[in-house]
Amino acid sequence: MYVFCVDDVDGHREKIQEVIESACAKKGITDCTIIGCCDGVDFLKKVEGKTPQFVTMDLNMPNMDGLSALVRYKRLKPSVPVIIASSENESVVGRLNKPGKTFTIVDPEKQKELLAKVIDRVSKGIVEPKKMNSVLEAVANLRMDPIAVARSCGAKGILVKPYDRDKTAEILARFL
Repeated sequence: MYVFCVDDVDGHREKIQEVIESACAKKGITDCTIIGCCDGVDFLKKVEGKTPQFVTMDLNMPNMDGLSALVRYKRLKPSVPVIIASSENESVVGRLNKPGKTFTIVDPEKQKELLAKVIDRVSKGIVEPKKMNSVLEAVANLRMDPIAVARSCGAKGILVKPYDRDKTAEILARFL
């Protein structure tokens, strides 16, 4: 059995891996291979040819963000549970909004339409110059809730940072 833990912060990845190992031991699971990945690109490369039991995925990572990786992976393996890791104390949207950059507030229906176009491009691996090519970037620019978008793209759960060991174990144990 494979479990993938995708996070660019080594310490976060290690904490999740420890919780998974402990949950496996409690359930008597001895054939669990936990594979760590530093970003969405690394994940998509390492997961090729494997079907994980589940995946934990950070949102904000270099090279390819977690939402973009989620969209691309769910297109290939829609039934594999993906659990999004998110920071309780920081807004992803707030971190991505650059000082001095102005945003037009778009009505909710237009937001959904624009996001659907970005999701379609990302899932097909299409990069278009001068357009949003990352789901997380689109979420920030459209001022949408990244967790709600992750759920609509197929995320099965949310882990909140900083990780509470017992709560994290409770969530992840459901997928073992």
